Amino acid sequence: MLPNWIDGGTGSPMKRNVLIFGMLWLILTAAGEFAAVFYDVQPTARSDKGAEIEHAFNILVYFAVPIFTMVVAALITLFFQHPTQRMPEDDGPEMHGRGWFPMTWITLTTVLTGVIIVYPGFTGIAAVMGHEQKPGQLHVNVTGIQWTWLVAYPDQSVPSAREIVLPNNTEVMFHITSRDVLHSFWVPAFLMKIDAVPGLETMVTMKTTELGDFDMDPNMRVQCTELCGTGHARMSVPVRVVDQDEFDAWVQENARVETPTPAGTPTGEVQALTIAAKNVRFDLANMAVKAGGTVRLSVDNQDKGVTHNWALYPNEDAARSGAPPIAGTALEAGPIVQELIFNAPEAGSYFFQCDAHPGTMAGTLVAE
Repeated sequence: MLPNWIDGGTGSPMKRNVLIFGMLWLILTAAGEFAAVFYDVQPTARSDKGAEIEHAFNILVYFAVPIFTMVVAALITLFFQHPTQRMPEDDGPEMHGRGWFPMTWITLTTVLTGVIIVYPGFTGIAAVMGHEQKPGQLHVNVTGIQWTWLVAYPDQSVPSAREIVLPNNTEVMFHITSRDVLHSFWVPAFLMKIDAVPGLETMVTMKTTELGDFDMDPNMRVQCTELCGTGHARMSVPVRVVDQDEFDAWVQENARVETPTPAGTPTGEVQALTIAAKNVRFDLANMAVKAGGTVRLSVDNQDKGVTHNWALYPNEDAARSGAPPIAGTALEAGPIVQELIFNAPEAGSYFFQCDAHPGTMAGTLVAE
């Protein structure tokens, strides 16, 4: 004989609890599905593959809402039961997996699992993971180092850039690798992510679909998502999607030199300076030069296997925005001594940094 709290008679607590549970489940499911349809938690997808990923995510949320709300409804129903109804003192009768209800449950959940595996599972993977080469495709090489990304456009003769600039409505293939440790390439606005592995080239293809830049959308950046050391959180570079004409102008401007170092020609007295990089620090935080004069700078990278450079910018905001430096050396692993000859800017205060370690290697250069 069953205890009265689960007796199936008319008006029993069991039936009342089932009714309350069912109503809660329907209400919460309706509210959850409404929120899933009309409230977008993903960033704006600015690529075709990103749109596929967003669609797959939404389908999975639609399927997951009833399961989640069922658990919540059961917890709420049990929580508000009378204390005498919450837990029986004795074990209930044995229940076996027979009858229409368990068979229906097993059948429905099995079919649902199969549907999700095929769609959006296999279909989504096929749409997103392909990286075949196509005519007119833009190729961008991205190399992770502790702690920045090196960007190059081999077909456009742009050997080095401090930002990723892409033309809109264009097929792009990223060739991704790492020089040191495991990194992960992720552009939140594209909803695309893949590991950057030392000694291995991984590839991601996509088509840009919307104009945008980091200033208008902070998700327009390459961010490392694999914990790679103390500078991991700062390992990002801005991304811009622009019109084709603007991209062509950017390529023309950046393809004129083969390094990010505009070298000057000595015109009279040359001021010689040396700055050393050791233990991910510059030995100088302040430097002074003669305005308009010629400077011969030796950059002594003493950190074995660690990539450094020295780059001069108008100010810190310009350095953070990915703007090209006034002058600078290439990012290279130590130990190495690089020599840079440049014409000092006009009188004023300027900002210098290591582009790979801006958080710990930065300072001020004063032209007098």
